[in-house]
Amino acid sequence: MHIEETLENLGLSKAESAIYLSALELGRSLPKHLADKSGVKRPTLYKLLPNLFSKGLLSETMIGKRRFLVAEDPESYVEKKAAELELIQKRLPELRMLLATASVKPKIVFYEGVEGVKKIYLDNLHQRKPTLNFVGLENIHPAIDEYASNYYIPRRIKYGIAIDILLSGVARSAEMNLKTDPAFLRRVKTLDSKKFPLPLDCYIYGDNASFALWRKDSEPIGLIIRSKEIAATMRSLFYFIWESTGEEK
Repeated sequence: MHIEETLENLGLSKAESAIYLSALELGRSLPKHLADKSGVKRPTLYKLLPNLFSKGLLSETMIGKRRFLVAEDPESYVEKKAAELELIQKRLPELRMLLATASVKPKIVFYEGVEGVKKIYLDNLHQRKPTLNFVGLENIHPAIDEYASNYYIPRRIKYGIAIDILLSGVARSAEMNLKTDPAFLRRVKTLDSKKFPLPLDCYIYGDNASFALWRKDSEPIGLIIRSKEIAATMRSLFYFIWESTGEEK
């Protein structure tokens, strides 16, 4: 590892490292000479000097009316960084506890409008995980219907994302015909819409569960819940119903 990288690992910027190393080589120097030696423009050098002063790596001295810059021994700065690292190490148990607490809290992202709800389907495509879907097509918003048919489904197939669907009610919309089809990487089972109404679209994939309410008589809304535990629960519920339902359609 070069000395410049070592200094940068200790918290100096690339320009600060260049200035300090040049100051070590020059000894006492005028700002102009230090800028020329380091390759750092003089306005930038003046901007960075307070940082180097506060870190104890540079000091200044006046000789007559001229201002000179002097490199200081780096030991005090290294000792300060070591003390900071020791303090962080002492607080690691607390930091890990916070991380553990945060990891079990679901992250919820809300979306509004047609364009917002489209992001839910895009998230599913980006994750590229096998997908489970609860859906009812009866009141699907026409813009979402068209988007699913012309954009989402072709790309889901292209990305090799298999999907199992529990469909409540009719299998057809203006744009889609949901039926089991290996070419579409799709298996479908139908539910009685009177017993199991599904007035929304729910996807379960990876550690995510998404919900989209896209009735044609109102503005679509949706959300994604990012939680391993919630996704696992929804997946168990899906397969419980799937196994209790008849043949694929």
